[in-house]
Amino acid sequence: MKKYFIFILAFTFQIVIAQISNTKFQISSESKINYVELNSNNIKLYLQNIGNTKNYTGAGGGYWNILNDQVIVYDHGPWIIGKIDNKVHLALVQWYRNYESSVYSPGPIINNKPAMIEKPADSLKYRIYKISKNDFTSKDYLEWPKEFGAPIKNDGKPKLYGDQTTWCVYNSLDPSTSYRNEWNIKKDSLPIMPIEIQQLVYSRKGSNITDDDLYANVVFYEYTIINKGSKPIDSTYFSFWADIDFSSGINNFPACDSTLDLAYLWSNKTLEQPAVGVTLLYGPTISKIGSKAFFKGKEITNKSNLKLSSVHGIIENSSSIQEPGKPASSRNEAWNIAKGLFVDGNKMIDPTNNKSTKFMFNGDPISNKGWLFNSNSGGEAGFNLFTGPFNLAPNDTQWVMLALVPANGKDYKESISKLRNKVKLLKSIQYDSLAFGNKSVVVNVESENIIPDEFDLKQNYPNPFNPSTTIEFAVKESGNYSLKVYDMLGQEVATLINNNINAGTYKVKFDASKLSSGIYIYRLVGNNVNLTKKMILTK
Repeated sequence: MKKYFIFILAFTFQIVIAQISNTKFQISSESKINYVELNSNNIKLYLQNIGNTKNYTGAGGGYWNILNDQVIVYDHGPWIIGKIDNKVHLALVQWYRNYESSVYSPGPIINNKPAMIEKPADSLKYRIYKISKNDFTSKDYLEWPKEFGAPIKNDGKPKLYGDQTTWCVYNSLDPSTSYRNEWNIKKDSLPIMPIEIQQLVYSRKGSNITDDDLYANVVFYEYTIINKGSKPIDSTYFSFWADIDFSSGINNFPACDSTLDLAYLWSNKTLEQPAVGVTLLYGPTISKIGSKAFFKGKEITNKSNLKLSSVHGIIENSSSIQEPGKPASSRNEAWNIAKGLFVDGNKMIDPTNNKSTKFMFNGDPISNKGWLFNSNSGGEAGFNLFTGPFNLAPNDTQWVMLALVPANGKDYKESISKLRNKVKLLKSIQYDSLAFGNKSVVVNVESENIIPDEFDLKQNYPNPFNPSTTIEFAVKESGNYSLKVYDMLGQEVATLINNNINAGTYKVKFDASKLSSGIYIYRLVGNNVNLTKKMILTK
């Protein structure tokens, strides 16, 4: 009887050990992948710890309550494509009929191995974290993963961007991700890539719920990209892939504006006619003597930020390899579109002028001129925007910042105009103000192609005002100008314009909802002009 008891105990112990072993080394996709909802403003965005935007229902990943909480983003995420030993490697997010539409694996690269293989028992640490303003007791705040690179303040506490911040880290070194296997089934093997990506996504409340407020309707993305391998990655491109959906998804048209580093979708055949786009605010840096660049908000010398290098529109109905809009479905096709070619490797030709271009559907829908897509898009329409090329040496780090920007007007023309104005303003605002500032910022910047004879800064109207007013000014020559607002102590409270603009007359709507009553000064500076006026805010 004693021997029988010992046998049963030993057998039971083996089962327990086996269960522990399975728990440690065989972690299911469901347990390693999680998502949070970024929802501090009018954009509700689901974000996963493998780089994409999904929830477990497989539904769209981004909603906008200006459109009665309708979907505007189905899925999106980062691509890294480059050559290791002259062989193209690719890490990506793309469609998949599951919540796991990514080759990325949760967690950092540890000891030259993906975290889920090196330390799978710590899988819960590889989740996506979310912290909010004035919340210092949440689980994510208390367990903030600074050891993996999550941003912290000087005192070691979590660093909040905007009013709500999400952070996660993932890698493309794990060979076992199911989406990678999906590509392998297609006989297009995806070699593992020693890339670690630290993803920071945040949003700000803004001052109201209308579409005229910038921060209430924008989401910011920052990607820190690290080569954790022992070999350089040459001719590297960063891409942001997006499947944008709104209203009737079959009539969403991809377009781009290379002058604004902007890819977007629009429609003139739906009940709602918004424009939804993504703009590159800061690209990767390359060496350039005498230039200045920004890296995580810090100015660095003898470097330059890359601009948008190409845009590839995506149309579900495009099945022919020679048809504009066909999505990449192999490494070779992905490499071609990264270089600004058609998927078959031929030069991209604008059919309206027979000239070579790297920017698909780059016409102007407002004037109805240039290369436009204006047909049935089949329900899955979007784009790849690319920036590159750059090289990633072993342990080298690059950084990219983008913004998701929607706009909604009375029709598609007003929506596109609003979208462009929003992007112009985003590009004129300094990094610290975008990420941490609390200055009131508005987006209604209108311009007229009337070149004035002299510089002029008109009195704002109405004046006094509460809470918004319009400022008109005129510049007789192109150049870099700033239009800023100061309090009576000389402290800057808002930047309305701070970039290169063409000669012309402009109207700027200034929303001072966050400011106190009092007298303020607004000043136009640039090209040897310095004009000042006073205005009165009464609440």
